Amino acid sequence: MIPSIAAAADFSPREFNVDFSSGRSPLNRHGHSVFRTIHFEVSGHSSLARRWLRSDAGASVSYSDIRQARSWFGYRYGDPNDSVRAVTSFFFARRHWQRGYVELGTGPMWSNRRVPAATSRLNMNSQLGFGTTLFTQSRVPLRVAYRFSHISNGGLTHRNPGLNVHTIMAGTRLFAFGR
Repeated sequence: MIPSIAAAADFSPREFNVDFSSGRSPLNRHGHSVFRTIHFEVSGHSSLARRWLRSDAGASVSYSDIRQARSWFGYRYGDPNDSVRAVTSFFFARRHWQRGYVELGTGPMWSNRRVPAATSRLNMNSQLGFGTTLFTQSRVPLRVAYRFSHISNGGLTHRNPGLNVHTIMAGTRLFAFGR
C-alpha cells in the first residue's frame, strides 16, 4: 500500500486533454462493434514512470457509445444492432519523441449491456497507440493518433472471446498546468 501512495504523490499533472475517436472491431461470426468515444485525460510527469519507462504517465476517463450485434449469434438471424453505453478508466505511460509518441496502458470498462453480447458488463480495456502532435507551439495543439484496444473480461464469465478495436483519434490540449 505504501508504494502505491508514494506513486500517487509522485505524479505532477502537466496537461488536461480531450480526444474524440471512432473505432471498430473486425467482422467475425459474432458480428462487429462500432465505437464512438470522448476521452478526458490528465497527463504529466512521474518520477517512477520516468525512471522505469523513460516516459510520462496519465489517466483517462472515456465515455463510449457502442453499436454491436444484439445477439451472441451476430447477424445470422436478422437481429438488429444494440446500443451500449460504456465508461472506461485508463491508466497509461506515454513516451514522446519530437512530435510523435507511443502509449501503452490498461483499465477497467463498465457497460450497461454485455460487450460483446452474452459475455460480461465488466471488462478490461488494454490499449497500445501511437500518434503525432501538430502545431506544437500553438495554445491548442492538434493530436492525431491510432489506437489498438483489446477488450476482454479475463475469464470472469464462461464466454471470453475478447474484442479487438482499431481506432482513429483526434484531440487537443485544453489546459496546461504550470505553464
